[in-house]
Amino acid sequence: MFNYNAPWHPLKKVCLGKSYAPNFFQDIANSKIRDILQQIANETEEDYLSIQRTLEQCGIDVIRPSIPEDNILNHLDINGKLTYDITKSFTLIPRPPMQPRDSVLIVGQSALATNTESKKFPIPNLIEMTPITFDAPCVTVIGKHLIVDRRDFPGVDVYLKNQFPDRIIVPVDIGGHNDAVFAPVKPGVIVSTYYHTNYSNTFPQWEVLFIENQSWNAVPNWRKLKHSNAGKWWMPGEENNQEFTDFVETWLTNWVGYVEETVFDVNMLMVNEQLAIVNNYNKQVFDYFQKHKIEPVIVPFRHRFFWDGGIHCITNDLIREGAVEKYI
Repeated sequence: MFNYNAPWHPLKKVCLGKSYAPNFFQDIANSKIRDILQQIANETEEDYLSIQRTLEQCGIDVIRPSIPEDNILNHLDINGKLTYDITKSFTLIPRPPMQPRDSVLIVGQSALATNTESKKFPIPNLIEMTPITFDAPCVTVIGKHLIVDRRDFPGVDVYLKNQFPDRIIVPVDIGGHNDAVFAPVKPGVIVSTYYHTNYSNTFPQWEVLFIENQSWNAVPNWRKLKHSNAGKWWMPGEENNQEFTDFVETWLTNWVGYVEETVFDVNMLMVNEQLAIVNNYNKQVFDYFQKHKIEPVIVPFRHRFFWDGGIHCITNDLIREGAVEKYI
């Protein structure tokens, strides 16, 4: 059912996420909010389907979750409002099954459910919920080695050592998800943001390309709005809240220019050692790929910064051909 030992091994089967359909937002009264959210929903599914076609053209089997018919107004509280508790990161609206990699960690022939979100994905034969909850992308599988970021999840390195005694655990302290910071694209080769700059202990003697002014740092206005609104874009009851309206309209109108022209996302998916699926064009990265005989295929995920997940996040490799080897 599973086989995953390195992110550049030939990909054969993958899980691809799914978001809400436009009808989910149809009863929002304010057209300025409703129309934008429906546009995001339409374009998100268009991009999912484009990614699916690209993967299938490469001979990869793609499975996707299903979402029952639903409506945002089905998730009102007793006062008829949608609520968000920033202290508990809790909203009444269930998160759609967009990012299968965030909650399912696959190592070799085992798949671990790392948090309760894993129940949303059509991935059978999962090992029971791990005794400690963590985000699966804090772990990067590189053959015999597991690069484990323990900053936000203390004890995860110890747990994985017990779970996979045949693997070498390399604890690091990066913070956040590894795949938003660096991408091992083939043996000895990494593409990285400047969020993390020292790979001498984790990947000694590997060649690293650092790309400048990328990812979150390239969209400061979006980041400011995202944090100041604390997720309020879910709240149709806030139609007259100017801060909320500015968040949605400013984010959408400025997004295309930011992402298409400025941001190259290291959150990419390797089909094999010679083929990479990326979000957009970057001359520095594409020249680097050419040097290492890697062909980039651009498949946009236009609302990557709205959903907080790139192409690597919204997929999860179930089967890659390749045995356990020592690369480090």
